[in-house]
Amino acid sequence: MRKNYLLRCEQVNYRGDGKVTDWIVAMLVAEGLALSAFVYYLDHKRRMCLLEKGVIKEESPEVRLERRLLSGLFLLLTGIALMISPYLARIAGLEVSPTFGLLVMGILAVCAGLAMILGYCILKRGIAYSLD
Repeated sequence: MRKNYLLRCEQVNYRGDGKVTDWIVAMLVAEGLALSAFVYYLDHKRRMCLLEKGVIKEESPEVRLERRLLSGLFLLLTGIALMISPYLARIAGLEVSPTFGLLVMGILAVCAGLAMILGYCILKRGIAYSLD
């Protein structure tokens, strides 16, 4: 019986006895998680060092709003890419079928992106009213 994958792609390794796709995805996820954790650790160390020296770096509300907007756009476009990637791969000549899990991940990313963009709009309006 064949397992269901997020993206099923027929690739045979050099020996011709198996699929390489699972290992590639697993390695990318493992490396991505480790790199993300390392970057978060370095950022935390930097902030703690600044706090120990007495340097307090306050960000303006506009900077935080811009970061929220950019994060929302990133999530929105990532979700759209997740949902249309099987169809683009099919155009490129790969035999790929979209699975339910891939579509759910795409829908969740799109919804999270829209929520962040909506939050940006609401907070931007609130800041504009408070300045008046």
